[in-house]
Amino acid sequence: MSQEPVIIVQDIRDGTRKKKRPRTEEEKKDAPNAIPILRPESSNLLDDMLYPMTAEHFLKNHFRKDAVCINRKHSNQAGNEELVTYICDTFLFGLNVKEIFAETSSENVFLWLRPPPSKTNSNAALNSVEISDPESAFALHQSGSHPAYCRAPPALEQLLVGSLLRATGLGGGHYHPPHADVVTIGGGTTLGRGEVELFISTSSSSSSKSKDNGSAKKHLTGWHTDFQENFTIQLSGVKKWTLRRGRVRHPLRGTTPHYAREGSVIENQLKVARLSCMSGTTTSQDTSAYGFEYGENNAYGPEMTITLYPGDCFYFPSGMWHKVETVEPGISLNVSLMGTTYAKLFSDALQHLLVGSDEGWREIVTSRPGGEQDATNHLESMMSRLPEVISDFVNKGGAQNILPPALQYPPIGNDEDDESGSEESIDEASEDDGHGNMASDEEEEESNDPIGEKEEAQSDDDNSDDEDSPTSGIIIPMDHFVGPQGWSCRQPPNTKLAKNPLATLIVMEDISQHLDTVATTTDAIASSSPSSKKYILNVNFAGNDMYESYIRVILETEKYGPMMDWYLACEAKGGDFDNDEMNTNLALQDPPPCLFYYGYLSWVKI
Repeated sequence: MSQEPVIIVQDIRDGTRKKKRPRTEEEKKDAPNAIPILRPESSNLLDDMLYPMTAEHFLKNHFRKDAVCINRKHSNQAGNEELVTYICDTFLFGLNVKEIFAETSSENVFLWLRPPPSKTNSNAALNSVEISDPESAFALHQSGSHPAYCRAPPALEQLLVGSLLRATGLGGGHYHPPHADVVTIGGGTTLGRGEVELFISTSSSSSSKSKDNGSAKKHLTGWHTDFQENFTIQLSGVKKWTLRRGRVRHPLRGTTPHYAREGSVIENQLKVARLSCMSGTTTSQDTSAYGFEYGENNAYGPEMTITLYPGDCFYFPSGMWHKVETVEPGISLNVSLMGTTYAKLFSDALQHLLVGSDEGWREIVTSRPGGEQDATNHLESMMSRLPEVISDFVNKGGAQNILPPALQYPPIGNDEDDESGSEESIDEASEDDGHGNMASDEEEEESNDPIGEKEEAQSDDDNSDDEDSPTSGIIIPMDHFVGPQGWSCRQPPNTKLAKNPLATLIVMEDISQHLDTVATTTDAIASSSPSSKKYILNVNFAGNDMYESYIRVILETEKYGPMMDWYLACEAKGGDFDNDEMNTNLALQDPPPCLFYYGYLSWVKI
């Protein structure tokens, strides 16, 4: 990996090529020498943003390693702005700030307060205020020359986040838009997340001009790091970025000394950063403790400065130190991508296994020191059986049970070019992913909670999710299911069929018979034909306090009813399959492909 933090790529129109004769109209048609217009709905969005670098080259060589700047500064400045005009006009009201504030996905608009003239430190802490009323926010932004931050309107945010998650593979390409009327297989446990931020700078007011030379002060966001993977598009204005490699790769928290700080924020950021440093895999040669302020103990290598103009695109990985200065006022757009870590995914699965394997793991911690109830002895006894639990899980599929194909392939039907999908979304009330607004660096201590913790904070009532019908969801027609291109559930040699210990089936009728007459008339309960049956499949749900499943789908079949009922009977007896019985019973042969895809079944080595 190069020590320099940024890879700079000039577009093909940067004027460095030798002059050639003008091309004919036919040549222009056959080989157009133009940078693609950025369209959020395009299935090639990442390629278009990185042009002339390909997405394939970027993902193989630079993603989560280097910052990459696609610099389009050349003589045809108007041509650069045309690259982002579609986004600006179609989704951002022609960059009308008042309308952007009115339509933001954020609950509040954030305004940064400029430091007093006496503060000359380039990394002076920033203060911000939250304004809930968009008109008041606009008035303060305009009259007080306060730089602003808010999230993009929902339509733009959902397109950009969804597209870039699929293109990068972060979170398996899965995305559950917050506050949207959509149904996904994971809901609040969806592996991928993200948001689109708009940073709106202003010209300095006359009162904030320097006493020395009268020049207007420029807004500066001081040194800090983020925990997200970031893609920035400069829509208008000019910004100067200075970057340096950070000591922690794949950080769980950012380090934000540029904001007015509280003791609890500093403590949280330091303890998490230093935990990451304990792995011994950090790249800095400095062995002192990771510090809160930017310096040699948390960064390494040379500093590097780039300048972004309208139409430029820029990627920088999580954990990279950076500061940003406004050269000319304007608007920049930043797509922040984040998701579930392997540690979180595995620990949720382990908790599911434990609470289902022994009643002792479900027992509330109870300790009366010196008495008969010794919590340490009880825990040691339970932990002594952990190797057996994990070994049995590995023998029944292990990693493929935690990450079934449905979590590794982008959602079927989401790609414009993918016509193999067979998922059908049905009407459902708007679902909240439970994360609220992950609005800005100063809020990250509140917004970067592991999946599931926000739900606990909202309510301790086990019935808090009753308002969502348990019989609604994504319906999978089992009899005609076709998986994504390139996927197969063909049986490999020397394997046998095994049920995923993290998965369970429920017959839809077991729920619908207990609902009132209004609920039982919903489309989710009514069968497509009198001979069809519906089953609810849940995978990996006991690792969070709301018992949300990583996969939840409704399986509908006319053909596989007897087989599904046999699987249910096996679950009732403990979950293991009798492969000899399956081999001799024709009705149990050739399991439906969707059960492999959504993680109920897998082939394991004999």
